[in-house]
Amino acid sequence: MTKLWLGTTDRYARLRQIENLDLETQFREITGLFYADFQSVMMPQSFNGFLMTFASPRISRILINTGEIEHRVAKRVVDTMLLSSAVMAHGLNAEPGRGAARRVNAMHKNYDIHEDDFVAVGCDEIVNSLDLAGRYGWRPVTEKEREAVRLYYTQQSRAFGSRKPLPDTVAGVQKFWSDYLDKEAAFEPQNRRLTDAVIKWYEGLVPKPLRRLFITILLADADPRVIRACGLRVPPRIFKSLAGMLMRRMGQKDPIPDNAPNRMQALVA
Repeated sequence: MTKLWLGTTDRYARLRQIENLDLETQFREITGLFYADFQSVMMPQSFNGFLMTFASPRISRILINTGEIEHRVAKRVVDTMLLSSAVMAHGLNAEPGRGAARRVNAMHKNYDIHEDDFVAVGCDEIVNSLDLAGRYGWRPVTEKEREAVRLYYTQQSRAFGSRKPLPDTVAGVQKFWSDYLDKEAAFEPQNRRLTDAVIKWYEGLVPKPLRRLFITILLADADPRVIRACGLRVPPRIFKSLAGMLMRRMGQKDPIPDNAPNRMQALVA
């Protein structure tokens, strides 16, 4: 079967389309194409995102009281992915995306969420995505993509209920995120309870003999401040090197063709 990207045999087709899109008005479309081009190396993204929220006691106290992570972790993980994907796919001007954003916003309104926590979660999405693509991606990330990702998550954060805007540069986003971890990441017992629940769910995605390696690979890309605040040990350097090697190999699977019969199979083939 001929591999196709946006209907052509050009593996750079998504990048070429990105170059033709307007950054100010089509940052969502650019971000979607960015993720499509780097999807193999985004495996740790959602895992790291969960850990980041558990590392901040101000957030983890809210999460532990809801019981969602400990008792309905599969639903929480899947719902988070589905709602975020709906906003990405349809935007806020079409009902599927607008409705998903309303649902998330309504859930957030039930809790007293600090403004800096909202901003930090949005910044984490940006930092994590650009870092994974930059370190392991099959091609360089362009400045247009970096700015589009920042603009997209700035809009999403506002749609999800944030009253405080994200920083207006990628460098500003990275600084806010790092300063936030320095100030807010700290261990409390509920952090580890939440972390254990999510790790157990992720372990179920792979055969038992591979679970320890799988989690180690995911942890290798998490910030050490986050890992420690979640009550875990930072993986030894040799494991981080192994994880990096495996992630770079995963990155060479990209760009996954649009017509791949089974994208998950394509990632591991």
